[in-house]
Amino acid sequence: MAGWHGGWVRGIRRTAVALAAPPLTAALAFGVARQSAYGSLGNWGFFLGGVLLPLVLLGWHAAVAARREASLIALSALPAALGAILALASVGHSTLEDRGVEISCVVLKVTERTETETSMDAEGHWTSTTRTSYDHRLDCPAGGPEYLNTPSRLAKEGESLAVVHDPQGKVSPRAAEDVHGRGMRTAAAVAVGTAVLLGLAGGIREAYEKRRRRPRRPTGR
Repeated sequence: MAGWHGGWVRGIRRTAVALAAPPLTAALAFGVARQSAYGSLGNWGFFLGGVLLPLVLLGWHAAVAARREASLIALSALPAALGAILALASVGHSTLEDRGVEISCVVLKVTERTETETSMDAEGHWTSTTRTSYDHRLDCPAGGPEYLNTPSRLAKEGESLAVVHDPQGKVSPRAAEDVHGRGMRTAAAVAVGTAVLLGLAGGIREAYEKRRRRPRRPTGR
């Protein structure tokens, strides 16, 4: 009886962790980003607390779940990590919406950059990924950015480009059409919600499988 009770308590605790991990890591990333944008937190604190720590915690959470063969709980770390990254990025967008200044800049030069990354998978096969970005050299009013790096060409040389920049310089500038605070927050919430549902399904599945594998006690006559 004690073992049965302890097993259910352990199962509830594991399910609670699976449900809490995604929103807590997203909240950690969001809070660190807010402190960086509105407080005095530096770049290293932003990287360590807002990026590295949430991903390490989710990686550890997934590894523990995988070790006990709770595949759905381990899988929930993927959308949870995406939710944390989106929550982190949403702060920059929201900050530009809150205190950003929109200015008109002239594009002086656009430089296309292509980077190729090569990696080897577990089976020893090499794969290459090519990423193209565009450096827009800008002529902006005083206080505006000197350049923007984007995954696509925003304007041709000599054309005007609307840019939103942070007067305090704590958030990277963006093209005005690329500021999406609400959209980023919604995407983060969807990713975190998906992770929570996977964690719940994983907890239920784990409890069911452990109950099914538990040997039945012989009935007395």
